[in-house]
Amino acid sequence: MKRLSSIVEVPATPEYVLDVLLEQSRHEWSKSLNLSEEEEIPVTLDSPLDTLFEACQLYDSALISIFTKNWLGLSESDWAQLVSGPQMHTVRDFCEQIAARMTMPVISLETFIGRTCRPASAFLAIRTLLQEAGVDVAEIAPSTALSKMTRRHLDLFLGPIAKLAPGVLPTVQVKRPVWDTNWIGTAAILYYLLLGPLSVGYGTAAYLLCMFVFACLVIAAYGTKERDPVRVRFGNLRTFRDLSELIAQRAAFQA
Repeated sequence: MKRLSSIVEVPATPEYVLDVLLEQSRHEWSKSLNLSEEEEIPVTLDSPLDTLFEACQLYDSALISIFTKNWLGLSESDWAQLVSGPQMHTVRDFCEQIAARMTMPVISLETFIGRTCRPASAFLAIRTLLQEAGVDVAEIAPSTALSKMTRRHLDLFLGPIAKLAPGVLPTVQVKRPVWDTNWIGTAAILYYLLLGPLSVGYGTAAYLLCMFVFACLVIAAYGTKERDPVRVRFGNLRTFRDLSELIAQRAAFQA
């Protein structure tokens, strides 16, 4: 058991692994592709393993490897041992093998004025995770709006904070600048494929101009990669108090 301030790390359970996989996939596709929520595919530990991958929209072995490792923080060696081990047929087989290789967070139940309070303990745990990531939390109070923090530190809210109580956060809605990385990158490729060959027939100057514009589009695409989203929303959550109360409903606590 590993203790980190107001959070204790304990051995993970198969149920926790399943909840994390389902939630991380839900946020991943909403965040990166702006996909609306599709009809949920029911998955339990006794479901066939293929049902889990279908629910997570992982349709080949490469995607399964990349996203499972990323969502669960597994190392290459952990994954190699996992896939080279006994054949797995059910979700339980898969999640049990993963659970043996990772931990899950448990929130320390704090006492305030002689009474324990789960939402307040969850709030302190959230602050701890932000602080450990280098965020200045001096001015973060329960009444503080989430909007600014979620835009600047979206990966923290979708990662460590969401994993305090996997499955409880509403699906994230991310609004990005109109000309984000995907649009500019696509424009650069189309520009190169369509206009690049045509410019050759107009001489060296035209070709060089075409390549210059292409280079500018590529640089712009990389430049927008690190830009914060315009807006991030988690359903009706508006403040850290809302978030703390929601997480307290499902998170594991330890006195």
